[in-house]
Amino acid sequence: MNQAKEKQKYNVPALENAFSILRLLSRNRFKESTITEISNALNLNPATCYRLLRVMEEMAVVRYMEDKKRYTLGPYLVVLGERAKEHLDYLLIIQPYLERLAKDTQMTAILVNKINDRKLAIVSKAEASDFGVTVSVGRHFSISDGSFGLCLLAYLDKEKRKDILHAGTGLKTYTETEIEAMEKELDTLKKRGYHITYGEYVKGLCGIAAPLLTHGDKVEMSIELIGFTSRHDKADLEGKGLLIKEAAMEISRKLKGDE
Repeated sequence: MNQAKEKQKYNVPALENAFSILRLLSRNRFKESTITEISNALNLNPATCYRLLRVMEEMAVVRYMEDKKRYTLGPYLVVLGERAKEHLDYLLIIQPYLERLAKDTQMTAILVNKINDRKLAIVSKAEASDFGVTVSVGRHFSISDGSFGLCLLAYLDKEKRKDILHAGTGLKTYTETEIEAMEKELDTLKKRGYHITYGEYVKGLCGIAAPLLTHGDKVEMSIELIGFTSRHDKADLEGKGLLIKEAAMEISRKLKGDE
């Protein structure tokens, strides 16, 4: 009860709505949107949406395209993004591992970060030089999607995991029987240290992911190798799984300050 009151006390609707607009414009589908499209998508009053956009335009975090009568993300976000990269020490630690994994396996290596209990986003990448899968930094996924999501899902409370799987907001929906089987799969993931998918979530794509543990064995990030099933036999992925597990263990030790 007290926690709910405390959270309500610090609720700032204008800030939340402004950030929702930025998140919306970051999605390919809404990257160039009218006020009507933005207000409808976010269920915002059009007048409120207009006032927010005008202020955000003055701050250069959104840009109004006069010829198209549409809004898009603004140039100052590039500055903020570059500053964030410089200030997030863990990216400096992890990026060399992504580049090495991409080079050694000829698969695209990504880092995903949990943004809440149900969503995650790609925050860094290293793409293979030839015939690699192309990914977009900033793309959002459900925490139940792919190997990278399951690595985070495995470390959530069991009841919370079930709620997320029952919600069916990811690339796959699960029956009750499949959810029970998934619970066993997640336990195996934690013991083995990595997880493999082979076309189950996106046809033609395979992935091997490993969780990254920080202080208190907290898991909010994972690394993954992504490739085309036409170029990578399922039997060969186990060896790559050991590579990514070893890299994840080294990264985790550095994130914890053990090295």
